[in-house]
Amino acid sequence: MIAMNGVKKFSLHNLEKTKETRMMPRKISEILPKRLTSIIRYLGWADAPYKWKFSLGDCPLCGRSIFVSIKPSPFMTRCLKCMANITNLSLIPVVKSHCGGEYSGRIAYELSIYGSTLHWLEKNFDTVISSEFFPDHKLGEMVNGYLNQDVQNLTFDDNSIDLVTSNQVFEHVPNDIKGYKECLRVLRKGGALIFSVPLYDIKNTQQIAYSNGKSIVFIGEPEYHDSRIGGAKSAPAFWHHSLNDIAARVASVGFSKVKLIDVTIASSQRKPEKVIYAIK
Repeated sequence: MIAMNGVKKFSLHNLEKTKETRMMPRKISEILPKRLTSIIRYLGWADAPYKWKFSLGDCPLCGRSIFVSIKPSPFMTRCLKCMANITNLSLIPVVKSHCGGEYSGRIAYELSIYGSTLHWLEKNFDTVISSEFFPDHKLGEMVNGYLNQDVQNLTFDDNSIDLVTSNQVFEHVPNDIKGYKECLRVLRKGGALIFSVPLYDIKNTQQIAYSNGKSIVFIGEPEYHDSRIGGAKSAPAFWHHSLNDIAARVASVGFSKVKLIDVTIASSQRKPEKVIYAIK
C-alpha cells in the first residue's frame, strides 16, 4: 500500500488489477486518428528514402535486431522488431546498470502510460506504476483506468519508490525544478531518477513559456510537441533544456550525484542519446 498525501490510500493491488486497462486506450476510435497525425508528422521529418541507413544492434527491449535511421538521430532511429525509437529505448541500459540486474522487491514509477521503457519495466520489476496528468481531475485518482499524477505535486509518500523514469516529459512541465524535487522526495535513498529530454547546445536552459494559472503564455514563437493521446502539436513546451546545465539543474534540488550518460544502441543513429542519471 502506498499512502497518498491528502487523499485516500491507493492500493498497489488495485494498480495490478487495472494494469490491462491502463495499457489500452479507452476508445481506439478516439485515440487512433490523433496517433496517426503524430505518425504522419514524424515521417515528414524523415530524409529521402535513399538516405535511410540500416544497422545491426542489440535492442534493450527485444534483443538482436535491425535498426533503420530515417534521419541520423536517436529519435529518428527505430528497431524493426518492436518499432521503438532509440530515444525511448535509451533509458533501459541505464536502468539495468543502476539496478545491477536486481529488480525483485523494487517499485518503479514511469511518468507515462505508454512506451518501450514502461514495457521493459513491467517485464522486470515486481511493481510498476504509470500515470498521466488530467488537470481537471483530483490527483491520485483513477481517470478512465489511468492514474492521475502531476510530477510537480506527486501524491506518493516520501521515500516510497525505488526508480522514476520519463521520456521527453520535463520540457512540458511548467516548473521542472519542482518536478525534480518531487521525484527526489518520493525516491528511497539510493534510488534514481533516469530520464531524457531534448537537449540544446546553449549556455543555459531557456524558458520558452509559462503558466499564469489560467492559460499558457509563450515567450516568442509557440512550440508544441506531439503526444500519443493528444496527437500532433498537442503538448506545449515550456523549456529548451541546455546540454551544459541540465545536470546542475537537477542536482540543485538535492540529488547526491547527477551525470549525463551517452547511450548508443545502433551505429546508424550517428550520435548518442544523452540520458540524465540522478541518484538520491
